[in-house]
Amino acid sequence: MNTPSQLELFQLLPELNQQTQSRVHQDNSGTFADNMKLPIHRWFRYSAGFSAAWVEKVIQEIEPETILDPFAGSGTVSIVADQLGVKSFGVEAHPFVYKLAKGKLAWEINIHTFSEAIAEIKSLAINFPVQIPEKLPDLLQKCYTDEVLIELWKLRQAYLQLAPSFSQDLNYLIFLAISSILRISSHVGTAQWQYILPNKRKIKVYHPFDALEKQVDLITEDMYYLQSLAKSSRSTFIKEDARNLHSIPDQLVDLIITSPPYANNYDYADATRLEMTFWGEIDSWADLHQAARQFLIRSNSQHVSKDKLKLDDLIHTSVVDPIRDELINVCQELARIRQTKGGKKAYHTMIAAYFNDLGNVFHALRRVTKSDCQICFIVGDSAPYGIYVPVEQWLGKLAIEAGFDFWSFEKIRQRNIKWKNRKHNIPLHEGKLWIESKSMAQSPSHSFGQKLGRLLEDIVLNNILKPQLQIFVQSKNYYLDWQRPRSVRNGNKVTWEDKYGNKHDLDFVIEIDGTDDKIGTPVAFIESAWRRYTKHSKNKAQEIQGAILPIIELHHLSVPFYGVVLAGEFTKPALEQLNNHGFAVIYIPYKNVVTAFQKIDFDVAFDEKTPDADYNLALQKLDSLTDADKQKLRQALINISKQEIDQFMDILKKSLERYISNIILIPLFGKRYEFTSVDDAVNQLGKIDIDHPSGRFEKFEVIIHYNNQDEIRAIFHNTEMLVDFLNKLKM
Repeated sequence: MNTPSQLELFQLLPELNQQTQSRVHQDNSGTFADNMKLPIHRWFRYSAGFSAAWVEKVIQEIEPETILDPFAGSGTVSIVADQLGVKSFGVEAHPFVYKLAKGKLAWEINIHTFSEAIAEIKSLAINFPVQIPEKLPDLLQKCYTDEVLIELWKLRQAYLQLAPSFSQDLNYLIFLAISSILRISSHVGTAQWQYILPNKRKIKVYHPFDALEKQVDLITEDMYYLQSLAKSSRSTFIKEDARNLHSIPDQLVDLIITSPPYANNYDYADATRLEMTFWGEIDSWADLHQAARQFLIRSNSQHVSKDKLKLDDLIHTSVVDPIRDELINVCQELARIRQTKGGKKAYHTMIAAYFNDLGNVFHALRRVTKSDCQICFIVGDSAPYGIYVPVEQWLGKLAIEAGFDFWSFEKIRQRNIKWKNRKHNIPLHEGKLWIESKSMAQSPSHSFGQKLGRLLEDIVLNNILKPQLQIFVQSKNYYLDWQRPRSVRNGNKVTWEDKYGNKHDLDFVIEIDGTDDKIGTPVAFIESAWRRYTKHSKNKAQEIQGAILPIIELHHLSVPFYGVVLAGEFTKPALEQLNNHGFAVIYIPYKNVVTAFQKIDFDVAFDEKTPDADYNLALQKLDSLTDADKQKLRQALINISKQEIDQFMDILKKSLERYISNIILIPLFGKRYEFTSVDDAVNQLGKIDIDHPSGRFEKFEVIIHYNNQDEIRAIFHNTEMLVDFLNKLKM
């Protein structure tokens, strides 16, 4: 299940302090699985990732100017940032994974150019005189039949021959496209963390050329989608070490979302061994350290064994000062138990090296972050050889030592609770480690904006718009859903799925045939948003259309209306963007909000230069508003926004006066019988076998039913004319 992406006026992040605060929120924030339904993200499955829907939600809440993911993997954060029009930096040390991410971030390439390049590669590959190399790596021999490997090798060699004529970004995209078919063209299995299982067999295997065609169709579909939302990528993706971040300027970043490698002995270098072998970057497992592992955080025993690390050196560095005593106890116990184990894995030096590395990461992050930056690490604890390592607590202490002020932990799921493959009985968990500085956690302007947004949301949506919507739906026998308990669903949220399977929480949905106990057919979606400053308004517009339009596409026959209620500061381009995509808009500018508050002698004409003392006074006044004050505000906002709301309701009513309730298509096949008289026709009817129809296609009969009992019947003798007719119905 996806984590729904909620479009609210404001949302609070966890309260932060220097003590661990454990909150359990069972969700999929820490997994990549749901991303395989999402445009761009689904181009390549990289298990070491997290939920794009959750990332989108965090960006929507915090509204950053610049985002950083220091462990960027295959680019989840950068892709979401591009979708929302936010500037981002991604840093990835794994050379091969870096290239895959660069391929995903090449979504802005001209689609025709990409399609032509793929066609050129396939055309050359079909007749390419290629033979399998005599000294083929063992892994490739185990994973492919000779027939499949020859076809893959043709594609590989054709691409490598043509690559010099392509742009760098186009090369990254094609490299990704071919890499993405290697597993579905193989008959062997894949383990949970993308390890190859040569002894396992898959039922369904794709021919390489068919697999590439299927993948290219998916890629071009997603490129059309994202190019409709954003003109170009705003991501800078760097192959670099998160422990120094040399290429990132000082005090640039105001949001970090990431997931560092877990200290669980998983070999991240091994996750793409098949792909790296195919491209000739390695010949065997032994080559992985030189090709990739040496650049990564030291989170597995193979890494530290190869580097021949000494425990005493690791536990006496200054970077681990705040956790040294605890670290020594754990590492010495691991060293003792190691001597009793057959494998003698170097978990003691692995744990010490891991926290040295993450300590250096926090120092690098402190340099590149603004004073009000917020950080979220998806992390999991560890128990090598059954010795518990409190990862989030130690990381929190290292962050404080690096110069941050607050940390807290939200537990999102339990780990190691299933008996299968358990190596110990220590219960583990995964969650969100939030890190902040004082300036953000104590910002009066931030708190004032949140409280003002909630107040406006309550007045505009619940006291002004909802009553008008209720009157309208009652007159038309529609059903209005809003955020409240409803017996047909769990919780209070109004959640709808889009064409990609993602779920979004909305403010209002109007349904036909809906009841408290039954979800009806949606005929209108209405969302709201608040912006205090114009600098993020276009991002919010992109965010709204990115959530609503895929829902509309899924229900395009029944949903002619989608609207948005905006309050605060929105630029003209942001409003035009929504209008151009078909949204009906209620817009209450911040100056009108200021005017409304003047009715209760409350000056809210603040800007980014307003002193904190003024915000603190305003916060106190907001908290002390009486019901009479709120009633005056409500009436003032009604008067100010009356024209906008009347126009909005008029568009809604006209849009819902007639909609398609169903379409019937009847393809007719049969033999043609011709007669010269009525008697001959009647006489032959009994001889026609109507129980076993046969014959060629004759025509389509089409019946269109509308909710107001209107009906259209038409006949088409070919598919092209029928498609043209149906497309016109959407206009």
